[in-house]
Amino acid sequence: MAEWTEKYRPKKLDDVIGNPAAKENMRKWAKVWNTGMPKKRALVLMGEPGVGKTTAALALANEMGWQVVEMNASDSRNAEAIKEVATHGSRGETFTDSGEFVTSKEGKRKLILLDEADNIFGKEDFGGVKAIAQTILETQQPIILIVNDWYALKKRSSVIQNNVATVSFLKPRASTVADLLRSIAKAEGVDVPEDVLVTLAEKSGGDVRAAVKDLQSVAEGRTKVSAKDLSSVGGRDHSLSMFKAVEGIFQTGNCKRSRDIASSMDEDPETLILWMDQNIPAAYRDPVDVHAAYEALSRADIFLGRVKRRQSYSLWGYANDMMTCGVSMAKSKSYRGYTRINFPLWLMKMSRSRGMRETKSNLAAKLGRMTHTSEKRVLQDVFPYFKAMYAGDREFRLYMTRRLNLTEEEVGFLLDTKADTHPVRHVFDAMRKVDAASKPAAREDGPDEDAEEEPQEDSTGDAAPEQEPKKEEQKPQKSLFEFG
Repeated sequence: MAEWTEKYRPKKLDDVIGNPAAKENMRKWAKVWNTGMPKKRALVLMGEPGVGKTTAALALANEMGWQVVEMNASDSRNAEAIKEVATHGSRGETFTDSGEFVTSKEGKRKLILLDEADNIFGKEDFGGVKAIAQTILETQQPIILIVNDWYALKKRSSVIQNNVATVSFLKPRASTVADLLRSIAKAEGVDVPEDVLVTLAEKSGGDVRAAVKDLQSVAEGRTKVSAKDLSSVGGRDHSLSMFKAVEGIFQTGNCKRSRDIASSMDEDPETLILWMDQNIPAAYRDPVDVHAAYEALSRADIFLGRVKRRQSYSLWGYANDMMTCGVSMAKSKSYRGYTRINFPLWLMKMSRSRGMRETKSNLAAKLGRMTHTSEKRVLQDVFPYFKAMYAGDREFRLYMTRRLNLTEEEVGFLLDTKADTHPVRHVFDAMRKVDAASKPAAREDGPDEDAEEEPQEDSTGDAAPEQEPKKEEQKPQKSLFEFG
């Protein structure tokens, strides 16, 4: 399943939504590299997660024809790793995609991209800040640093602070995000109402990546989305999105901080546990830590089960502590950098099957009324045989469609196809033909057929012979199973 955030990542800087001033400053800085070298060889893009910093950097490289030497947030961030990837890459020359050697003097450059550069702390990242500073001073290639907290990085190095140009990215407006979602929905061939697009944009709180993920969760695999499908997305606090919150729980090693993050969200523990379960393997790369995290999560699930059985909602607090504090403290070491948080697959599947489950329930209710039995009994004993007979017998199919007043969605469900396919249309076309054949033919305008006609005389004066009696008019078919 391709992520729409990558599938629809802009290729040009102008396609990046919002922040026109920031994009113009980036372009001016990049053009200087075509004629020489700018005074400040590194550019810092700062702003909250999801506002388009990395997307803008990659779009700029593509626009300028630069190759990208990227150090992702998941890579090791110590001095040796940075020297190997960034420092050496910034000094070297360039090879084209075809393997041709091209010098920097010929205008071909590489962009050194350090994502989440502010996440360099602790023993594992020893010397990382110094290596970045040295790279900025010695580089012969453009460098872009992506940071969420510029202050956290610049306070650790005056060299970095004084030798970089800064560009700030702000959250785009909800209307701008809605325009992007509309274009993606159109490209995917999904009919999404305007109010749904606006709601998704507002829920994102300016986080474009989160908005696109939410759209994918409710729209992928469908041809039409309705407002009721938004229930699977859940509530989103504008100050702290679900994606950012879950990432924060994984990254912090502080019990109180992880509990505070959870309390800032308007989500119940039964929803939060699905997010944690989906993303533990991505957040913790050590198998021992993954095992410990799932142990804490299993205890949280035990408490949630007791809440359901006993209706004792005071146990929610214990479940919440185990899935936040317990999971956060389960790791034996720090995992720095960006963690790709994914929407829970279980919620996504339930959202996609919501319409099917509602259709099945409606069918069971109709069959239950006809057979004078419960919906549960219909689903267990009647429905499998009814569905087989409906699909295999044309006359039975037409009769039951009329008897139960089935909708196109219900007929499609019984035939294991979509509501707008040919087999479904064929059922309703056949019913219309039966209706047309059942109606008596309309009488043409003319003399009253019931009035007695006087015998007419022929040219000789004799009365005309009586006409042969009319054949008995065929009665209309009253029932589908009535054959004359």
